[in-house]
Amino acid sequence: MFRATSLALAALAAVAAWPAMAQERGGLSLHGPAATLDTIEANRGCPLSATSATIGVNRAFGAGSVSQQHLGTVNPQSGSNGCRPLVSTQVAAGFNLALGRGSQAGQTIDAQGPRGALATNTFSRGFNAAVGARSTATQRILNQVGR
Repeated sequence: MFRATSLALAALAAVAAWPAMAQERGGLSLHGPAATLDTIEANRGCPLSATSATIGVNRAFGAGSVSQQHLGTVNPQSGSNGCRPLVSTQVAAGFNLALGRGSQAGQTIDAQGPRGALATNTFSRGFNAAVGARSTATQRILNQVGR
């Protein structure tokens, strides 16, 4: 009885560990752990993860000042040897200010990540402010994956 209970608990612990193992590998595939392990094995010798950050700070402070900014990041679809990361993390963030009478601040941030990863994490944030009579601030943040 004790041995059967111990074996059952050990099997339950192994099954409970699968989601934790999958998180380390970028997410559990709907096809089961064997398909995930096959994908990892096919990617042997390639980087496991890729991270990109595109962060912009743009400001127009003086009266009547104009400031424009355009930033972009493009991650390759695959490396020279056909490698793709298993996990992709992508950050696109902007801080855009027009602080002065009649000032204009414009900001565009374009980020494009790789496709084909088991898991993709994207983080997009922006702060846009126009303070002052007839001041304008425009901001566009585009964070895309797999295009």
